[in-house]
Amino acid sequence: MSPEIVTLSDSILFCAVAILLILACSLFLDSRKASDRILFGTILIVMLLNYLFFRATRTLPELDGSAYSLWPRIYIAFETIIIFYTILSIVFFFRRTDHSGKADESERMISGMETPPAVDVFICTYNEELPILERTILAAKVIDYANYTVWVLDDGRRDWLREYCEEVGVSYLRRDDNVGAKGGNINNALRQSAGANAPYILILDADFAPQRSILKRTIGQFSDPNIGLIQTPQFYYNPDPVQHNLLASKAWVDDQRIFFDVMQPSKDGWGAAFCVGTSCIVRRDALELIGGMPQETVTEDIHLTYRLMQKGLRTRWLNERLSVGLSAETLSGYITQRCRWCLGTIQVALLRDGPFLGRGYTFMQRLHYFHGLLFWFCRPFILLLLAAPILYYFMGLPAILMEPEAFFMYALPMVGGMWAFHYWVSDRRSLPLFTEVSQMVAAIPITVAIFHAVLRPFGRPFKVTAKGEDRSQVTVLYPLAFVFLSIIVLTFVGMLNGPLLNTYHALDGFSVAWGMVVMIYAFVSMLVCIELPRIPLDDIRFPLALRTRVGYGNSATACMVEEISVHEAQMVIPEMRVAKLVDPGDLLIFSPFQDLDVVGRVSAADHLRSRFTLSIVALKDRRNGGEIRKTPEAVRETMIERLFSEMPEAMPARAHPRAALSGLMQRMFGKPDGLMINDETVAVVAPIEAPTHTAEIIPLVTEPRRRLWKRAGQTVGAPAWSTS
Repeated sequence: MSPEIVTLSDSILFCAVAILLILACSLFLDSRKASDRILFGTILIVMLLNYLFFRATRTLPELDGSAYSLWPRIYIAFETIIIFYTILSIVFFFRRTDHSGKADESERMISGMETPPAVDVFICTYNEELPILERTILAAKVIDYANYTVWVLDDGRRDWLREYCEEVGVSYLRRDDNVGAKGGNINNALRQSAGANAPYILILDADFAPQRSILKRTIGQFSDPNIGLIQTPQFYYNPDPVQHNLLASKAWVDDQRIFFDVMQPSKDGWGAAFCVGTSCIVRRDALELIGGMPQETVTEDIHLTYRLMQKGLRTRWLNERLSVGLSAETLSGYITQRCRWCLGTIQVALLRDGPFLGRGYTFMQRLHYFHGLLFWFCRPFILLLLAAPILYYFMGLPAILMEPEAFFMYALPMVGGMWAFHYWVSDRRSLPLFTEVSQMVAAIPITVAIFHAVLRPFGRPFKVTAKGEDRSQVTVLYPLAFVFLSIIVLTFVGMLNGPLLNTYHALDGFSVAWGMVVMIYAFVSMLVCIELPRIPLDDIRFPLALRTRVGYGNSATACMVEEISVHEAQMVIPEMRVAKLVDPGDLLIFSPFQDLDVVGRVSAADHLRSRFTLSIVALKDRRNGGEIRKTPEAVRETMIERLFSEMPEAMPARAHPRAALSGLMQRMFGKPDGLMINDETVAVVAPIEAPTHTAEIIPLVTEPRRRLWKRAGQTVGAPAWSTS
């Protein structure tokens, strides 16, 4: 059909039928089945190619060298990059791997070994403070593996860190310079640790705490000689700046979940998954084979994967949560991180041994790298999309010459198809508006980074993402906020000056709709630039939802430990008769983790809801000798060790649209300085499944001595040992 021979009502009907087809695919097809992904993906590819063909043949003015003819061609050129990137992504989604079965085999194999292969655990650090580092170091110390050594690689040459490492019993390394940044730091550690000759290296960033099973789940898989590296995804225990500043930390996944949970398993299906720099295990002999960790670029991780590819070694993606890390806490850190990734991707592409210029790569491996490069070159299109209505309103330069009939026949079904497919194939990890805004806030800096990388790709310093900063006040990233505010004002003024008041043109309705969408996106992006306060790291509460028992005196009753932090827990006691007896100051005993008994002093009591807040004052770790720990320092250290090595699911696994919109409404109409965010104050709670096991309270000591509390004529026994 063609817009010239159909009416607007016909085109709307056609659009409705196309959208119904898309919805039927998303409702009745299963994204876990390759055949269904191929079917739905093929339908969307046809829509994309149909739209692109129409755009290229029917929506461009005659080429005459004027701005009126050149601007639409610049726009469609970048639009084509987006479409080509999307088509490649869809094709890559046709395959997907799941190596959890092999991880199970690895765990059984390693558990059956009296002396498993030695592993060196490298914790790379430059300028991180102790509150961040200690989580990784203490969690690394208790990995469930019989033969490994923890090394802290300090490129900041800090004496206090060396003393801390001696205190907790881990090895410490430093060097005299910072040549090669992180890659050079790891190469120094490879030389210094060569005497131990551990055949495997676990690489951790300073802010990524390993989970106890990380080595058992991975080391046994290296029985396949073609595997040079096993990479696990990055998970975070705090919201990224977009989640946090839009009050969506309980309602929407972080912006990298689609990449880690969907894209990387698909790339692995094509043999093109790549290292992401932390929480990965690499063979020492593989590193020796390629001359050590690459250090020519600012993204040594992806460069490492492609160096291994040249030697016939692949990176396996194990899609399991085997580490938890600290996401960028500020928008500036978030942007710095992504600009570094963009620059590094371009740098690797230009190397003589890289995937474009080097030998030893298959066509598919080169194509996957090109796909990753396109991801960054899609960002300038976002700026063009924001600028297009303004150029039309003030200069009369339309980016797309499209009538309403054509919009409903070609454009709207295609856009709806992309949204529905990504929501479906990502298993509800993608969410319109929020997903686009997470890309939009970094679009300008990334475009600038691309420009600098094209002109001078090498010689720029390695920038570490700042973490652990003081975030107790509202801060504003003024330059970026001003850009989005300017877009809103110019779009609104231009809309009034042009299509709404002064002109009548076939494109006016289309341009008004476009302008309204731009203002919505720009407004939400501006909200992200106004950064809300964050609570201190030790105060972050993690959803536990553990059904267990709580001891009071010599008795015990059922309870639900809802949330837990390093020094506090929130508990519900459903037995009202018992709950009424618990007052602030009382001591209760419970077990939030296996073999860990905790004593908490009630600091707040809500008898109407049977909810209590407990300050953790003592504990007994039966997995580590059973010593009773009472000092604040010892209690805190043990809680960090257990909490960060056995981290409960801290962030939502999928998007919850209604909750996300509710948080956004609250963010829009609330005062920033009144939104001191502890996530439980936000009415956007995602459902949490309770664990299947029930921890049992075991008496901490058998001594019969006990103290008595008398209240309202009743006597209740206190814990059987004193914490004073």
